Amino acid sequence: MTDFDGEALRTARLTRPVDGELLSAEAVARRLGTSKSRILAYENNTSKPDPKRIAQLSDLFSIPARRLRTKRALADLHGLRCQSGLTLAEAAAKVGISRSSYANLERHALLPVRDDGTVRMNLARVFGVTPAVIDRALLKHPAAVARQTELAEQLRIVFQRAHQEHAPAVIDVDDPLLKHIAKLLQRSPKVACRIVNAELDAYRELLRDHARMKVDEAFAQSADDAAGARNRRVRLEALIELAEPTAAKNVSRFLSEAMNVRQWRLMVALTNAGLDGIALSSISRYASAPDLAVLQIRQYATVLQRGDQAYATPTENGLSTVRTNYARYGRLYPRVPAPNLSRYWDQRRRPIVVRRAIRPAQDTI
Repeated sequence: MTDFDGEALRTARLTRPVDGELLSAEAVARRLGTSKSRILAYENNTSKPDPKRIAQLSDLFSIPARRLRTKRALADLHGLRCQSGLTLAEAAAKVGISRSSYANLERHALLPVRDDGTVRMNLARVFGVTPAVIDRALLKHPAAVARQTELAEQLRIVFQRAHQEHAPAVIDVDDPLLKHIAKLLQRSPKVACRIVNAELDAYRELLRDHARMKVDEAFAQSADDAAGARNRRVRLEALIELAEPTAAKNVSRFLSEAMNVRQWRLMVALTNAGLDGIALSSISRYASAPDLAVLQIRQYATVLQRGDQAYATPTENGLSTVRTNYARYGRLYPRVPAPNLSRYWDQRRRPIVVRRAIRPAQDTI
């Protein structure tokens, strides 16, 4: 544990009584089954304790393990694991992935290729933190930042095609640039091609809107109209300036959290069914019971009881995810029909909040 703070250990030993008395280094060593010299080496930062020893010291002095870390330590997966007193192999077993897959998470911020969407949730459960903490740890990992920066640079090259007038702005599946982008996205060239072309089309739309605002400003019939067009043009210029890093961030985050194709097909079916839900006996038409269980774990779906029949329905969080990402899922899984979202919007195009008065099922999947 490279960020262990020996001074914090010494402070705890000299200020926090154990069983009514302050402990000497020798007394600490006896309680932990080690030597006095080892405890002093910890305090002098000439030796670093392993995660289990951290947990023992934390329990001995009744302080959180994070108090024994340097203040500059970041909330990365390595630090969270050490705070929990787990070895790499133990953490992998509790999360439910192989040791090598977990090592890739800590060292390279790479989620397992076959992740069903629960790895991040399991990490949060094992380390006793919220999923948001895990997301930040993964997104701010140096390796993830480097990949995202490189992706933004590659998109900057691709986006130059959008500035060519009177010519389509597209990238082909055989383009060498796309193959490099596909490796960064950890997706096949065909999937990467659909994703990048969609981002390219969105960027071209920004350029079209910017051109329209320039015309509106030039031919405005009043000073107020000209000022309004000018303000919109300036906002669009800011979006254009940040288009590549924004696209890289959004795509990277979406792919790291994306449902697999079975879960998305079920999520679309639940969205289309709405409050009517889908009877559990019919769920197998769309996905397996484990896929529904994953959607429940991720709080995208819930199981409700009506009489003696149980139904699966989408949660508000699930509907929000569908509304926000259905276009991206359409590029990721083009064979799955798009969800029908019209029932969730009123005539003024505001989302309708789903309320439930039905009691939850006692036995959910």
